[in-house]
Amino acid sequence: MGSFLIQPHGNGETNLVTMTQPLIATFYLDQTNQWDKVGVDLREKALRLIKAGYQEQLAYRKADGSYGAFLEYPSSTWLTAFVVRVFSMASDIISINDNVLCNALKWLILKAQLPDGSFAEMAPVVYVQDNGDASLTAFVLISMQEGQRICDDHVSRLLESMGKATRYLNLRIQTLKSPYAVAMASYALASTEKLPKDILLQFSLNDGTAWPVPGSHVFSLEATAYALLALLRMKEFEKTGAIVRWLNKQKQFVGGGYGSTQSTFMVYQAVAEYKRQIRKLSDINLEVNIDVSGRSKAVTWTFNRGNAFISRSDKLSLNQNLTVTAKGNSQGTFSVMTLYYALPSEKEEACGNFTLNLTLDKQPKVSYRGANATFLLYLSDIRDAGFTILTIGQLTGHIVDTNDLKTLSTGRERNIEAFEMDKHLSEKGSLVIYLSKVSHRRPDRVAFRVHKMLDVGALQPAAVAVYEYKSRCVKFYHPEKTGGALHRICHKDVCQCAEGTASRGKRRSTPRRVMMRMMITTLYCFPVYKVTVERKNLTAQTDSYHMKVNEVIKEGTDSVAVNAARWFISHPSCRSGLGLTNGHSYLIIGHLFDYPPRSFQYLLGERTWVEYWPTEEESKTREFRRRSTSIEQFMQDLLEYGCIN
Repeated sequence: MGSFLIQPHGNGETNLVTMTQPLIATFYLDQTNQWDKVGVDLREKALRLIKAGYQEQLAYRKADGSYGAFLEYPSSTWLTAFVVRVFSMASDIISINDNVLCNALKWLILKAQLPDGSFAEMAPVVYVQDNGDASLTAFVLISMQEGQRICDDHVSRLLESMGKATRYLNLRIQTLKSPYAVAMASYALASTEKLPKDILLQFSLNDGTAWPVPGSHVFSLEATAYALLALLRMKEFEKTGAIVRWLNKQKQFVGGGYGSTQSTFMVYQAVAEYKRQIRKLSDINLEVNIDVSGRSKAVTWTFNRGNAFISRSDKLSLNQNLTVTAKGNSQGTFSVMTLYYALPSEKEEACGNFTLNLTLDKQPKVSYRGANATFLLYLSDIRDAGFTILTIGQLTGHIVDTNDLKTLSTGRERNIEAFEMDKHLSEKGSLVIYLSKVSHRRPDRVAFRVHKMLDVGALQPAAVAVYEYKSRCVKFYHPEKTGGALHRICHKDVCQCAEGTASRGKRRSTPRRVMMRMMITTLYCFPVYKVTVERKNLTAQTDSYHMKVNEVIKEGTDSVAVNAARWFISHPSCRSGLGLTNGHSYLIIGHLFDYPPRSFQYLLGERTWVEYWPTEEESKTREFRRRSTSIEQFMQDLLEYGCIN
């Protein structure tokens, strides 16, 4: 969980969501006594991050105690309630001002609660699913329950408000159809002893291990976490063990998360509460033995109440068999993770609820002082959505025109609500744009200029993402590549990166010292051939050149005979730069990838030098005389002195 220790950042909503990562890590590790697994010294770092997130959040607190994504935005019911939940949990770890927490509860009661006891959302937010009034009311009621121990004496109408919300949910839960809403409402009602238990169990899998939400795994995780907390509140302990085992199986091996920040927050909160309560009930005694083929001694793990929640691990090779035996009076989860390389499937990025189109047009004039070029980046998305965020990665050596963005956020049409530069998303920085809504009837277009300040070799594409809560779409842009895709050359199911371009000698002669430099590396010298292009096959994906090797000036790893035929391949982006012509001869120097291995065809890449070799008649002309002389001198130096390492 050390990967959860990130710096909170962003606006009033994003900062709070990112603050939950170091907070839930600290809460969980405190509850289960596992700081030794990530390093005890990291707790101090976690506390600093939580304090920083708390102080940053206060910048978005309004005079009435409520919160919005920005100070000038309307206050959000969900965001204010989430502040109460997060600060209530944090109050056991760092110092939280009671008035900050209790005034937020007062605002919820006075401004957001309706006469029937439900709560209404006052402003759009990104990180919450629209599940209707029941789930929002349940969420606020849970916030009140978690803040009650601090604010019971400060908020006079707190119990009255909670009673109204409880009565409303007790009626609504009878008609709810969403497992997510039922699980959340069940947790809210569990402590009031007014929960019909059979309703909660009706929405679980047949074996009672999970509460699946159709079409969303992360919502299923949240719903299951709420259901687990509800059962723990009702002391239904016999049903909880299977749920925890199911949740543990869903954990991502890399990073330890559960797919989204909020699902991770809820799952760890629920599992920590499970471990806290179960630890009180019984002694733990479990011994696990692992016999691995090829090892003389078995691995033995012993678990007791003192170390029950400390995970153990071991490594073995794929060709080793293992036998696991366990004895004792307890249960545990044993997982095996296999690491391997797999070719990703070729498919268009699944964008779900959004259609995102990107266009980067080079402008005829440079409009920024000191820039080499100016581009206009068009962003267009189609989908009826509420509060939406665009994150735009920056190309290396490029800057966005902030004057354009100020015009978009303050002009008559006000295409965007706000923008900010975020250094936490990437080292190069990302532009974050906030949209109050996205229409599904017409495309919403955002256009601003991007200025090229530096020339960058092998420029990597940058990502643009649009998302509303857990609906996300990602596309890439690049000044020269369609869709920002990396150049690749594929043979059947094996692909080779083809970034960069093969170097081609200029029309004038190339000095032999430059050719010699091309051959030198720290470990070896590159092969050198004289070749003649016999035919070529040019496609949209790959350019292939069938060449005859006229002369082997220096051998590489492939033992090539004179007059042998070889295929040389390159990406179509190199076509104009190479300018290879049938019947013409060329000097080729450089690193040649045998691709695929032992196929006798080679990839021309950025570490390959290609020089036109003039014919005997051309060598006598003024245009090619110096080039021919340079090649002859280069060959003579190579034969006489070899290459210099």
